[in-house]
Amino acid sequence: MNQEIPSDVAAPQQPRGGAPGASGTSATVTEAAPAPRRGRPRDPLLDDRALQATLDVFGEKGWAGLTYDEVAARAKVGKSSLYLRWPTKERLLADALRRTQQQSAPQQVSGDADAGAGAGADGASGPGTSSGPPDVPTAAAAAASTTAADVSLRSYLVHHAMRRAELYVGEHGLAMLRLYVEARALPEVFAEIQKEAITSFVLAQRHRVEEAIAEGDLSEGASVVQLLDAIEGAVLMHVLVTPPELTARMRQTLPEYVETLVDTQLRAAAGPGSRAPGPASAG
Repeated sequence: MNQEIPSDVAAPQQPRGGAPGASGTSATVTEAAPAPRRGRPRDPLLDDRALQATLDVFGEKGWAGLTYDEVAARAKVGKSSLYLRWPTKERLLADALRRTQQQSAPQQVSGDADAGAGAGADGASGPGTSSGPPDVPTAAAAAASTTAADVSLRSYLVHHAMRRAELYVGEHGLAMLRLYVEARALPEVFAEIQKEAITSFVLAQRHRVEEAIAEGDLSEGASVVQLLDAIEGAVLMHVLVTPPELTARMRQTLPEYVETLVDTQLRAAAGPGSRAPGPASAG
């Protein structure tokens, strides 16, 4: 006789993962593995604060006073975050100097149509090749971006002289100036930093002037070293000897000073038959 199953008696549940109708065996429960947890994304503002603090400390206290403790305190970040991104002080300072050099943008050169093209190329931001945090372009790449195809020799020299001047008188000018002293005092420590922050710019400019000589824009007997030393040295000296109370005025007159300086040196480097670029031929 068939017995009716009361409606309040629940039917047996199927085992999890088992096939319907299977009996006598216990099915193995298979659960999906949890998705891997993603780490905290890199905070770009942390990098900015750390590099800013690095330049502040280095400018004020030099290499001996540049410590992870001091940088972490000023940037309001943990030391572990600094060590994770920059395992050595050399890499930390190199990235900080690279960042400030890339961000320096010279003013438009008055009366020179080519200067704007140079400023745009050199001020552009792009991916870097540093072993530190990403998006920190190398100084060598910045220097190489303003090429002979982009601007005239005069525009090129004016642009780079203005760029160096702005580095010296800018927010982190003291750090840039201190770099020269520290590189002489600790040549082994600063070998790579000096190579990128200083030497790469000099070599790029030498190559550009050598091209001008080969193309007949300057005399065959023109000295590349003397020409660039006269411009770079004059800019550095102009900044160093200006009293602090006259810095604002000096910055206002920098474009005129630099243009006159470059024109004077180009005329001196011109020889018979050369096509020395001047203000009239700059555009």
